[in-house]
Order: sequence, then C-alpha cells, then structure tokens
Amino acid sequence: MNVIRLGGCALEPLGSYLKALSVLRLVSEQEDGSARGWWERGCFHFETELDEGGLVAFFLERYAPTPILSPWNGGSGFYPKDKKVGIEAIAGSTGERFAVYRKAVEISRGIPGVGEEKGDSKADEDKRRRTDIQLACRNQLPDGCVEWLDAAVGISAENKRTFAPILGTGGNEGRLDYTNNFMEHVAELLIAPDGQMPVEALLRNALFGSATAGLQPGAVGQYDPGRAGGFNQGQGVETADIATNPWNFVLTLEGAVAWAAGLYRRQGVAFRSTFLCSPFTVETTPVGYGSAAAKDADSARAEIWAPIWDRRATYGELKTLLREGRAAVDGRPAQNGLEFAEAACMLGVDRGIAGFMRYNLLKRRGDSYIALPVGRFEVKDRSESDLVRELNGILDAIAWQMKSPPAEFASLRRQVEEGMYNVLLRGAEALEDLAASVGRLYRRLLLTGKEVHVPASMSRRWVSKLASTSAEARIAAALAGMWDRDAPGMVEHLDRFNSSFSWMGATVAERMARTLERRVLLAEQRGLDRNPLGSAYRARIGDATLFLEGSVDDERIEELLFAFTLVNWRKDDSGESKGWDDVGVWPVYALLKHLFFAEQVETGEGKKYLMADLGVLAALTADDVGQAVRTGARRLQNAGLLRADMQDPGGFNGMRLAAALLIPVPYGTVMQDLFGAKQER
Repeated sequence: MNVIRLGGCALEPLGSYLKALSVLRLVSEQEDGSARGWWERGCFHFETELDEGGLVAFFLERYAPTPILSPWNGGSGFYPKDKKVGIEAIAGSTGERFAVYRKAVEISRGIPGVGEEKGDSKADEDKRRRTDIQLACRNQLPDGCVEWLDAAVGISAENKRTFAPILGTGGNEGRLDYTNNFMEHVAELLIAPDGQMPVEALLRNALFGSATAGLQPGAVGQYDPGRAGGFNQGQGVETADIATNPWNFVLTLEGAVAWAAGLYRRQGVAFRSTFLCSPFTVETTPVGYGSAAAKDADSARAEIWAPIWDRRATYGELKTLLREGRAAVDGRPAQNGLEFAEAACMLGVDRGIAGFMRYNLLKRRGDSYIALPVGRFEVKDRSESDLVRELNGILDAIAWQMKSPPAEFASLRRQVEEGMYNVLLRGAEALEDLAASVGRLYRRLLLTGKEVHVPASMSRRWVSKLASTSAEARIAAALAGMWDRDAPGMVEHLDRFNSSFSWMGATVAERMARTLERRVLLAEQRGLDRNPLGSAYRARIGDATLFLEGSVDDERIEELLFAFTLVNWRKDDSGESKGWDDVGVWPVYALLKHLFFAEQVETGEGKKYLMADLGVLAALTADDVGQAVRTGARRLQNAGLLRADMQDPGGFNGMRLAAALLIPVPYGTVMQDLFGAKQER
C-alpha cells in the first residue's frame, strides 16, 4: 500500500476539503475498495494500492463522473437559452465511463416539463413544476444518479422540498448552475480537450498542489471565496473571472455528493422542513470569527462543521459517520453553531473525530453566498462546557422577558454568545471574560427599571473556578453572596425596579458605599442587633487591601458582581476564600472594619456584635478619613477594645475606604492580632 500526501486537498477552503472526500469516495467505489484516508497537519493523506502516477492515470483514463444534473433548474443545460457545451458533449460521448451520464441526460430530456419555458407562470406554479420534475427524476433516472439526487434535494410525502445547504438550492446558487458548469468542465477535461489545456498538470495541481501555469477563467461558486471574483479580488479593482482550476470544480462537486448523499433525519436540524437534514449542518451563530455581525444570523444559509479525523478510515466508515453521526446537547440534536460547539466539548459526537473545520455559508457578494472558514475547533472534553450550558436557561429567560429588546441588548447577548464559544474553544482562560459579559447583559437588564425575574441557575463552580486566580472574582463573589434573613439580597440593591435599589453613584466605589449605607440604615430601621453584612462567600482580607489601594479592576468587579448574583448561593458549601491569614492589612481599615463585621468580635467583655456607625460612613463619604477614624476609635474603646494610635490615617480616599468596608471578609487572626486583643484590666 502507498501513502500519498494530497497537498492540494487542505482543510480550507471548503472546496479543498470536499476534494479530499471526492478522492476517497471515487477511488474506493471505482478502483480500490481498500483505500483509506485521514487528515494530518492540515492536509489529506491517502493510503491506496495506487501510487501517484496510478492515481493520476485513474482520473484521466478510468474515472466515471457522477451523473450530476438538475433538469428542474433554469440554466442547467436543458432549456433553450442555456449553455449546452457540456451537456451536448456528454450526450454525444462514446466512452463507457460516460454511459450512465448519457442515459441520465437522455431520460431527463423526455421528462414532461424539462426544456419547456415556464413563461409567465406564478412562483407557486413554477415550484410545483420543479417538484414534479424532481419526482420524475427520482422515479426514472438510473441507479447511478441516486447519490446525486439524494444530495441535491429531498421531497417529503407532502411534496415539500428541502435542500442541503452545501449544494445551494438544489444544485445552483443564484444564476450559477453547478451542474451545467460541472458538465462543461467534464467535457473540456475528459471528452473533448482542446489540446491547449494542460489537463494532467491541472489534475496534479488539484491533487498534489503542484505548480501549474494552465489555470482557466471560470466560476467557483461558494466553495472558494478567494477565487470568487468581485471587488478587490485579484489585481484589478473588480475582477469578474479569476483564474481557476477546472479539476477543482469537478472534484469539489464530487465531494459535495459524498457529503450530502448521507442525508438523514436524526441530526434534527431541518431547513424549512423536518424531513431533510444535512450532516453536521446547523443554523448559524455569528460568533467566533472576525467579521461576525448580528445580521449574519438572518442572512446566512447555514453553518457546516466538517469533521477532521486523524486515523485511517475507509469510505464506508466515512459514509457511516456522515449518515449516522450525531452532535447532541442534553440528549437533543444541536440546533446552532454554539450548541454544536457544546456538543463537541462534551464528546456528544462520534468518537474518532479529532476536531472540526467550521464554515459559515454567508451572504457576502450581493445575493450570492460564500463558505467562509471561521476556524478549527478541537474536540476536547472540557469541564467548562457544563458551566456554559448553565447559561442557556438564563439567556432564554432574558429573551422571553424582553419581547422587543433594543439593539443594545442584541449586542450584549452576542457578546455573551461570543464568550461562550471562546470558553468552549479555549477553556478556562476565557471563563472570566464570559462571566463579565453575562454581568454586562444582566446589569443592563436590571437597570432598565422594568420588573424582571431571571432564575439564579449558575452553580457555585463558577466562583470556585474564577476565585482561585482572580481578586476581582473573589470580591465580586463576596458581594454577590451577601444575605441576611432580615435584609434583602444583593441583587435587590442592583435592581432599579426594587425599592431597595441603591447601586447609584459616579464610580464603582461610590455605588458600593451607597449600598453599605443602605444596609446599615435597614439595620437601624428594623432594629437588628447585628450588621446585615454577612455573605455566603468571603473574600480574602488581602483582596480588601488590594481594593483599598486601587490595585484591582473596578469595572471587572462590577461586571462579575452582576453575573454572580445569578449564582444559586443556597447550594453547595459555605464558600470561604482561603489563604487570608498570611497577608498584611492597613491599620485604618482594620480599625473601621471591626464596626462592619456581620459576626461577633472579641472585646474586653468577650465576643459580641458591634453595630455599624452612620457617622463613620458620613465622614468617609465626605472624604474626612481623620474624623471617621476618631469616631471609630471612640466606639471601639467604649466596646472594650484597645484604641489604636492613628494620628495619621494613611492618606486613603474616604469613598474607597467606605466601599472596602462593604466587602465581606473573615474575622481571622490577622484582624485579631492587629486590633483585637483584649484590653488589660
């Protein structure tokens, strides 16, 4: 057996990927049934009894083209105004390898309606005419046409048609009819070459990537965007026909047959019908590529995830993969690109797939489409995929409550979806950015002033994942987890519709200080004997120090705070950050924090609750730190704690110091050793 590297069959563009499938299919079916292929370093590798010369000879001398034709389409070669070079050459050919093709053309010409001008018929009448022709083709054409017919169009029992997006709309794309172009290229390459075209050199270029000077002007359709022509394509301002290789077109269409002939029902993605489904094809999610735009979701035809396998596989195994392979999320078929990425991470796809090459069929040239390659997605079992899936219910709840959301909401949601995709693609390194995008969306929702209810369905694993490396995440979690049986949860302070709303101010620090003030006032109004400043999660004292010094990202804290209010804090462990005993703490902060603990503190009279002082807060928000320290020191002295010597409070910003006092931290040995010893009597 020989191993041949097909340098002309790379993972992208889509046409190049399909060429690889065509080689495996055609050689396996017509020459060497034991042939096997696989992907390695971005190129297709082929194991066969043939050597390179034998492979070239097969295509030049023995390859029997698939009868690719669509007599239901105008421009297909069957109608009076169509180009007929290719179809006439095939109809008049004498070679045995074109026998089935000749027969198919002959039968098609005899089908009622084929070759007749449709005149001024209405659209629905034209649709019925096309459907009748397609049904007749299925009933009358030779068995050799079945794979193409299965690939091109599906017709349900109710006579509803569905098309595999990889082949446009039944073998054509706008005014470009794939089948007529295919027949024309077959004719010029294999039936009646003009003697000027270097057929073998072009074939070697298509298969092995060999250099050639014989490229020809021609259309490529959606399969090779770089050679599709148009503005700024080629050396002119506008190029109509960029030089192409006709073998590429032929092999691409043969590969599309290999792909789409395996149409099946189980994938569950129906394009205008529940009848027909295309392998690994889903609705477009416009994320994960640089030119992604919200309008892509409406103008895109579909999203194709082309599997990459790195072990030797026969064509029979590939057919099984394309016909029976599934991408499932929570037991149901993936419906869009984001869900497909989730399925890939959860190994909800068939084993043996190393990754996927993702293509979006986007409208980019007028009414024409291009198969835009938008990146390679490695199949990995990422634990973060479970966290991503938790967001689906949140997004659905927001979408349900915002019936006609402004454009800003659509943009913020796309940021969340982009973040979800990045986590599925890159793993934990992108998790904090995703949480922040969730926070931005939820913040905008809560600050609209409308009544909303989004279930807290994020697990505590979000916190444990992010808090291990991020001070901002620990601070945000401590704030979001604030809870007291006699006081509102933090989310009520963030919701403009709620009467406890307090998240106001020009800076994050001011908004935190106003919230602290609101909770202290609530304690006074309700006659509480403790500060309602406890939390299901406590940050490190060192985190409060970093915040006090301005060494953290305030905006990121706020984004994560809004996100973490969606965490179900009543489940899992009590949630306390570790490693807070071995850090220093500013004396001014330690002194004042004793008045703002939710738990009991050590005093000269034993442990007891100390209540917050509104006078301290008033002084801090007025940026009179000295007055705040003097007031706090007197309170602590009266409570039986040693009074610290604080002639110089340290030059801290009062508003930021007040905000730091809101952050729940443990009352541990650091605090006790610095400012918690019992007073000597």
